[in-house]
Amino acid sequence: MNKKNRRGVFRAIAACTLSAAMLLSGGCGSKGGQGGPGGPNAQQGGTIFVITKQSLSFWDDVKKGAADAGEEFGYDIVFREGTNDNDYYSQEAAIYDAVKKKAKAIVIAPNGKTELNKAFEEAEKNGIKIININSRADYEGVASFIRCSDYESGSVAARNAITLLQVKDPELATLKNIAIIPSTAATSEERVAGFIDSFTSQAADAIAPIDMTETNEKKVQDARSAKIDAYKKGVIQGAACSSESAAKDAAMKILQSNRDSISVMFGTNTNTTLGICEAIEELELENDITVVGFNSDEKELAYIKTHVLDGTVIQNPYMMGYVGVRYAKRAINGDSVPSRMDTGAVFVDAENINDDFIQLMIYPDGKPDAAENTDGGEG
Repeated sequence: MNKKNRRGVFRAIAACTLSAAMLLSGGCGSKGGQGGPGGPNAQQGGTIFVITKQSLSFWDDVKKGAADAGEEFGYDIVFREGTNDNDYYSQEAAIYDAVKKKAKAIVIAPNGKTELNKAFEEAEKNGIKIININSRADYEGVASFIRCSDYESGSVAARNAITLLQVKDPELATLKNIAIIPSTAATSEERVAGFIDSFTSQAADAIAPIDMTETNEKKVQDARSAKIDAYKKGVIQGAACSSESAAKDAAMKILQSNRDSISVMFGTNTNTTLGICEAIEELELENDITVVGFNSDEKELAYIKTHVLDGTVIQNPYMMGYVGVRYAKRAINGDSVPSRMDTGAVFVDAENINDDFIQLMIYPDGKPDAAENTDGGEG
């Protein structure tokens, strides 16, 4: 499938497989149809600012989705980004620039809960519609929040970590502890909670085996709950990190003192996942510790192929960008938009990385030539 056709297929998926609540009243529009630039619902256009957290391949795919939607619906898309997931200063400047340039809407993955509120207020005063993607600001004027559920995504990572562990140890008889390197992003807290809750639920029999000699059911359940709670409290968490190098340092610190007591390490975004992988590879622990992470940066995909990274949760950044602009268009028109939209997540490992749908999610605009020449590519 060539790049043009691949993008067309993915855009069709983005437009036609979402729930009825998020679709435009005209359904899946094509050029010249109900939803296309030349149809009866065509808009006069204008500018939509799309402001991302930082420069990573994940956000490149968000931009591709936003650009496709802008082309489809007749809007000029202006892209801005922060330098890291703590940088709200650059985002604040971008919001004020959007006001200055009389943008119609802002689609933003905010790098703070409240730090951008003053800028948002100024944008709203000037009639600019605000859509949040990936993370949400605590601002009442946000028209819609489009993201992959962070709690459920953490659960997806945990369930698959259990499956990977059971390949070598079906009864989890040798299960040890979890170690987590969280990011500083607002998405991290729920991903960690989802991972820990789901992991302990799935591995409950190994963490807290039922005492068959106890006949009092309440005592059995209380004892089981106490053991699971103790396991949760024993989860090793490193310091929250905003960069790959900081995540590697945090992972090294944990591994140097706990390497024999860890079964799984979990990173909550690209940088933390890569930092863990670097530490695991340097200490040659890839056969001893199962590593699961987030997103599909090329370096993460390479670590899957070398079995340093056992699997990663991939979101649908293209969909976030596409739907973000699509909802912005509806808000600009004065049409209602859902307050929340979940774009879903899937787990990628060595077994399914070459599946057509996975490849489509990883490379929505076609696989780059450099990637096509790597081992384990399509075909």
